[in-house]
Amino acid sequence: MNIWMPGQAIKVIRETDVVVAGGGPSGFAAAVAAARSGARTMLIEKGAFPGGVGTAAMVAAFASGFHDGERHIIGGIFGKMREALYRQGALVKTDNFEPFDPEALSLYYIKALMEAGVELRLHTWVADAAMKGDRLDAVIVQSKSGRQAIRADVFIDATGDADVAVQAGVGYEQGRPSDGLTQPVSMIFALGGVDGDKVIRELDASPGAPFDGHTLGVNHTIIEGQRERVARAKEQGYLARVPRDNIGICWSLPGRPDVMYANFTRIGKIDGTNAEDLTRAEIEGRMQVEEATAFFRDWMPGFENCFLLRTATHAGIRETRRIKGLYTLTEDDVLNLRQFDDVIAQAHYMIDIHDPLGHETEITRLKKGTSYDIPYRALLQDKVSNLLVTGRCISSTHEAMASLRVMAISMALGEAAGTAAALSFKRKVEPALLPVKLLQGELLRHGAILE
Repeated sequence: MNIWMPGQAIKVIRETDVVVAGGGPSGFAAAVAAARSGARTMLIEKGAFPGGVGTAAMVAAFASGFHDGERHIIGGIFGKMREALYRQGALVKTDNFEPFDPEALSLYYIKALMEAGVELRLHTWVADAAMKGDRLDAVIVQSKSGRQAIRADVFIDATGDADVAVQAGVGYEQGRPSDGLTQPVSMIFALGGVDGDKVIRELDASPGAPFDGHTLGVNHTIIEGQRERVARAKEQGYLARVPRDNIGICWSLPGRPDVMYANFTRIGKIDGTNAEDLTRAEIEGRMQVEEATAFFRDWMPGFENCFLLRTATHAGIRETRRIKGLYTLTEDDVLNLRQFDDVIAQAHYMIDIHDPLGHETEITRLKKGTSYDIPYRALLQDKVSNLLVTGRCISSTHEAMASLRVMAISMALGEAAGTAAALSFKRKVEPALLPVKLLQGELLRHGAILE
């Protein structure tokens, strides 16, 4: 059964040069890059603040994709942000897993966007796409203000789910080839009241309990594994809803040994583009957080007096759609460290696939001191001439996406997309016709690392 609504005129509330849909790490970088390159830029974000996975979803640490173990391979906007957070004591520097304060990051994002002159529109999401031939004429947005239209010359889809691209008719794939299932969802949570000294002292001697101890003078602890404790706890009725057989990863915030963030929950068979599934993930995730908190309090040294301090604003989605672009990055490209003439970002992060049906994680690490390229063509497609796609939903396979999906790499992709959008607007050419050497030169001028 359908309900038919009478046709209505949708008011155009803004005409600008570049529109970026999605204010996560990639969308943030895209908007800043477009604005600094001279384009009037609007960033549309569905939440109350920008940052996405690193702020609202509380994945409060940068994974190792920005560093190959010997040198930094991502600079630019990401590098500037990382230094700013470090200077204010809100980030711990390592060459691998770098915890940060998500509240500090959220404020940094807002200030950087305002400083760049980006027009930010929150509590707004893209509901449809208005096409004129092969060009996207306007995005139709929905908010408390109703349904409105925003026009631009160039659009960037940084939604993470390829929402704009799909609404505009771009082909896509979703999940693994065998059954279409995507990686499971996690609900990050923070525990307060932790005795950080006891955690370090007593877990130091525990088998399978690696941690970093004190890094650069900041009390910084990482706990992984703990399979034996988890198994014994489950035998006694704990963690009945939590499918993991280990705690995943748990880390302290910079300068806060009494606060530990945990990536311990796992909710499988979730389609991150389906509202019913997302609702189930939010409910189940919080149920698992309750069980996980009891486990930490009763089974983990140093957590005896802990309490649930905070749960993420929303569940963290690892994977949804991936567009069919001009080039599809593959697992072979990642593992063979392929280099491209149209490189716009380098990456080093492992192929990290959480089993959609189970509790295991398949990890394939890259050799220290190596990296692979991501080509500009993976951000482009042949259906919508004035649309770029950035972040985890660029053109890649299920396996390649499992490497490029992390925040630092997404920011590098966003910087490239935003720069390309602004240059395309100024030169009055479609993004696919933009000379890649011009794009690369502009990225290098702003501190990007391309080789």
